[in-house]
Amino acid sequence: MKRFKCKRLIGALGIALISTTALYGVTSLTPVNAGTYDWLNLTPPQQDEKFCMADAYLLKSGNKLAQDKLNCTANDVEITRVTPNDPSAECNLGQVFTFDADVTVRTNANARWDTTFYLPLTEASPQVVHGPGLRDCSMILPIPGDSGEIADVQLDGDQCGDITKANGPDEYVLLGESITMLCADIDQDNRADFTYCAAWDNIERSNCTTDEDPYAGQIPNNKSKCNCDTFNIDVFIKPAPPTVLKTLTSALSSRSEPGGTFSYSVSFTNPNAQTSLFITSLSDEIDIGGEGTFDRSIDLWNGLDTVLPTVDGVYLTATNCSQPANGGEILPSGSYSCAFTVHIVDRLLPNDQSPQFYDDLVILALEDKNGDPVTDGDSCAAIPSSIDGDHCSNEITVQITNLPPAITVTKTANPTEVLEPGADVLFTITVDNDAAFWDSPLTLTVLNDTDFGDLLADECSAVSTSIALGGTYTCTFTKFIGGDAGEQHSNVVSATAVDDELDQATGNDSAMVDIRDVPSSITLVKTATPIEVLETGDDPDNYSDVSYNFTFTVNAAGVDDVTFSSLVDVPFGILTGDCMVDSVNGIPIADTALSGFVLEPGDYASCDITKSLQGNAGETHHNTATIRGVDEDGQDVDASDDALVTFTPLAPDTDMAFATSMLVVLELSNGGFENVTLTDLTVMGVDVVDGAVGATALGDDFIIRNAIGGEHALVSYSACAIGTVLGYSGSGTDTYSCAFTLELRPGIENTGAISFLAGGVNGVVAIVADDEGTEVINGVSVEVNTIE
Repeated sequence: MKRFKCKRLIGALGIALISTTALYGVTSLTPVNAGTYDWLNLTPPQQDEKFCMADAYLLKSGNKLAQDKLNCTANDVEITRVTPNDPSAECNLGQVFTFDADVTVRTNANARWDTTFYLPLTEASPQVVHGPGLRDCSMILPIPGDSGEIADVQLDGDQCGDITKANGPDEYVLLGESITMLCADIDQDNRADFTYCAAWDNIERSNCTTDEDPYAGQIPNNKSKCNCDTFNIDVFIKPAPPTVLKTLTSALSSRSEPGGTFSYSVSFTNPNAQTSLFITSLSDEIDIGGEGTFDRSIDLWNGLDTVLPTVDGVYLTATNCSQPANGGEILPSGSYSCAFTVHIVDRLLPNDQSPQFYDDLVILALEDKNGDPVTDGDSCAAIPSSIDGDHCSNEITVQITNLPPAITVTKTANPTEVLEPGADVLFTITVDNDAAFWDSPLTLTVLNDTDFGDLLADECSAVSTSIALGGTYTCTFTKFIGGDAGEQHSNVVSATAVDDELDQATGNDSAMVDIRDVPSSITLVKTATPIEVLETGDDPDNYSDVSYNFTFTVNAAGVDDVTFSSLVDVPFGILTGDCMVDSVNGIPIADTALSGFVLEPGDYASCDITKSLQGNAGETHHNTATIRGVDEDGQDVDASDDALVTFTPLAPDTDMAFATSMLVVLELSNGGFENVTLTDLTVMGVDVVDGAVGATALGDDFIIRNAIGGEHALVSYSACAIGTVLGYSGSGTDTYSCAFTLELRPGIENTGAISFLAGGVNGVVAIVADDEGTEVINGVSVEVNTIE
């Protein structure tokens, strides 16, 4: 770089040193393209984007924007031709692109210094101020003499290329120049518009540099010393991408499992009025589940699919889509459309019973006339595998909705009725799989019984819970069913089965078992003791007693206790209160009233009632008793029995009763010389007083009758009187006689034998006393016996 410190001297040497200075001008640079600077390979590297010409002009001149706007009316230097090195070069309209081309630079003046060319990167011209600090242009800054052509010279010794026609040619070509510019086509001829503004210096001076600060290259000497132009170059404007429209043409966007058909159309119009588009592929992309994975791709041009109803998938069943002629050409402003139908088979839907969503879009590949992809930004961003040239339609979502499975639950009981108190019953439970093939097999998850609980964990635990298509689950078990007559045992079984989406099917059924009554029965046995009694004759107060036993039993074949309520006899009437139950099953118990007395089946009890009967010989007494009660079912029960008692005659026909008494005649004689007085007279210690009562040691009662005396041997005697005086012996009153009667019991009212004995001091004793009180005791023994 020290060489350029002498550039003013070199510039003064003029034309003679042009070629030499040109060689020196490139010794410090390493250009990629001949003749211009490669900004990124400068040391230090420079930015691709540069200040536009008007902005650089303002920066250098310091003039205000409002006072010095460029008008570029000069024509000293121009670019006359840009020839792309790639004959198929193309760009996307509105985008900045870079390409290599041969650039022809011409001067219309004798010589111009520091030629600089500004290319806009926006639609605004380089001669328009873009704004402070904005770098909206690229730049072509020739290296002095680097092209090797005569017009390309070094005139002033600085870093920027100069041009002259003093040596003959007025132009030179920058070969393979890398050009960065905006892709524009204002005239819409489908060729890129090359727009530039040229700046130069009108005088020789060494003031042009590649430095970025504050600017690079040359700016106009004044606001008119610049040249701006636009012309077409052979860069093909890539066609604008179309908008691809997909439409659901079938009436429904939802089908129930296992699926169905959906019809679509796809269309687009070539938005380019000058160029054709070429469609090279067309497919339908399906995202199963709406997760962005796009699981299935269907080529809409190459054949149909055979639908397999039992295999999940998306099948192309109809299409009129095909590639147009001439490599799929869609003429300028032309259109393309077709229709197709897919059949979706989906048996396995989400386990939360939500629909299975299918996001569908059509993807097609477009090329331009050069075979390059026609790009459209990110219309296919949803397809990770998409590449340049792929164009995607809008998404259309269809869905397959879940259909719940179905089961039929049946419960039966055998038998359907049992006798009380109950019996074993065989229960059979069946669960039929009524679901279609897409939900089969079903899995039984719940089998609960209102009475027997979780059957899958108990009675039915050994039975497989998988139920095949059209199949039946069967479980049998035995349970004791009991109860009272008239009751009904009803239990309900509830079942739940799930399909492959865990969707539930439920069902229930009940079985009824009637509890039938076992009739209760009782028996009564009535027994009379004795069965024969003596006749009672004509005496209305004479009776013969008979003991009646009532034994009642509850039939052992029954099942209910019986509560007894009454005992009625004909002709005795109501005997309920007289029947005090005193034994159960032969074991004595405390007397218990019959009313409310309870017996279990097979037990018996009894009571005894005595009745007095009347009747004549040859007659019978016949009576019938009926006992009643009610069993636990409220059913009345009763039983009857009779008894026959016969009256027999007395033997003999007459009977004799007798009574006895004895007359006691007492005679006392005084054998002394003094008078004595009768002071006491007793029989067995009982004073002889009329009506006095006594008893013998053997228990035979007697009564003393001493009111009137008595007669014995035709001699009448007076009653005995205490206090009678007997005169002295020989006085004529020395003897006293009296009589009394001993009436013995029993008499005719009792036919028992008499055994009367009165002897010794307990015999008949008489006591007399003289006037001094001296007593004399006299006694006699008496015995009376009778035998019937």
